[in-house]
Amino acid sequence: MRVLLIEDTTQLAGPVAQQLRDEHGHDVQRARDPLEARSLTGPFDVVVVDLLFEHLSLEFDRRRLGRRVRPTRDRLLVTGLTAVTDFLARPEPSGIVLWTSGEANRRLHLLYAEEELGIRAFCSKSSGTGKADVLNAAIAAAAAGRPHVDPVLSAYLPGSHGHPISRTIFREEKHRAIWRAVALGAHSREEIAELTGHPRRTIGNLMPELLAELLTLDPGIQAGKPLNEVVRYANRNWEFFLDDAVRRRFP
Repeated sequence: MRVLLIEDTTQLAGPVAQQLRDEHGHDVQRARDPLEARSLTGPFDVVVVDLLFEHLSLEFDRRRLGRRVRPTRDRLLVTGLTAVTDFLARPEPSGIVLWTSGEANRRLHLLYAEEELGIRAFCSKSSGTGKADVLNAAIAAAAAGRPHVDPVLSAYLPGSHGHPISRTIFREEKHRAIWRAVALGAHSREEIAELTGHPRRTIGNLMPELLAELLTLDPGIQAGKPLNEVVRYANRNWEFFLDDAVRRRFP
């Protein structure tokens, strides 16, 4: 099979790509990130996509911390979801494997990929020593249109849980604007109002609604003061709330 591996860590991508060639007979191409992947014509039978790319995250985070990003005007963070969206839109769609580590800040990306993009093949980078063998099983499943969830990631993917992102924290445009403003570093009503254009009073009135939606999506969240909990959650998951592909789908 023709496989495209989109991964920025050369020390990982190189050996795994070579093993996929030597041990499993795949024709493997590599791209450093989703932007480089756009220049590759394909077609590919399967695209293996990392979720977060260190050089893209660091560059964006410098702009974020420097308060140089406007949530509706500038391009936001490019992640693996950009690559997934790009390849699903091609005339000859590829099977997709999301290949990522199991850190908690990947959970919303994984949920979004399952709920909104229909991805069913998920593989962990930390699945023991036989990474290429484990990844190859996910590649075979994606090529055949079969679901495959690595046990390491299964806790993040409860399947059809009835409370998707689109009907909880992303249910309303005003709510999405607040999440993005907080993820950009606006932690007071005044700062959030300045970034969103909503009156300070409106921000205060909406905070209990945001917390209620968050608790529906993630019942394990501590139910403290609404603004404090929204700030804490947005800070922990800023890569998701400021994801460029997510913003394009949910402006």
